[in-house]
Amino acid sequence: MCRRLRPLLPRLHLLPPLNEQLDQWAEWLVRTRFAGWPDEEVAAALEQLAQKRDGVLDAAGLEPGAAVADVGAGTGLLTLGAVERVGPDGDVIALDVSVDALDELRANTAAPNISYLVGQADVLPLRDDSVDAVVTRSVLIYVDDKAEAAREFSRVLRSGGRVSLFEPINRRNLLLTRSVDFSPLGDLGDRLRTWNEAFYEHTNDPMLNFDESDLERFFTDAGLADVHVELGADEHQIPGERYLNQVGAPGRPTLLERWRDEFAADDVERLAAFVTERMIPARFPYAFLAARKP
Repeated sequence: MCRRLRPLLPRLHLLPPLNEQLDQWAEWLVRTRFAGWPDEEVAAALEQLAQKRDGVLDAAGLEPGAAVADVGAGTGLLTLGAVERVGPDGDVIALDVSVDALDELRANTAAPNISYLVGQADVLPLRDDSVDAVVTRSVLIYVDDKAEAAREFSRVLRSGGRVSLFEPINRRNLLLTRSVDFSPLGDLGDRLRTWNEAFYEHTNDPMLNFDESDLERFFTDAGLADVHVELGADEHQIPGERYLNQVGAPGRPTLLERWRDEFAADDVERLAAFVTERMIPARFPYAFLAARKP
């Protein structure tokens, strides 16, 4: 079977059957994360994922024959791209805490040089100096001890090996109460603003308790060299109903679910009606980080 990873294309039904494993992966993504989205928005989202995949893999400097660990592989965005780059003589280790995710990945690829391991970023089940690159995307946001994860990445790298990762910087997200004027709701709007600002101050939430400076420090302190951070942001206009009900990350509640836990039912109904009739400006900052083991 051809293992060449094509760019993700806008409409899945137009994809020629040249790479069945990528078709299956992309179709799964559309059935789950992008269910119900208009075709043009699916196309834009897939293109953004492709750009982030390529940004991580480009900075990893993967060469044919290299050994790569994809930490938090999920269903395989980076793994499938790395397989193409290292070629048949290379090895890709797909590592994730979720057996189900690894099973999904295994079902969508026939590549013989992928190994599947259950494990987590801060306790890697790999030997010292065993891989040429560690890549990851949106994984450290789930890790409480990010500094330990950085040390683990350094430990398993061979001399000259590279870390390359992408992480959302959720602390810098555009807050809903700053993108939408809730003053027509009076006291309820004031209470929502107080709650929204307090939510982003949660220092015990691994998705919110770091920024790009922290990332740089974690990997510098882990003994890596040439640590480079590049910042960017995704900006969208999101329909209000989707904004309320979208799942930002697996296992996390929707905004509407959070409101139901924090506000009275009548207040939730008023807030939801107010948001649903609007397009919501959203800005989600992120960071690419790359570093080298001396």
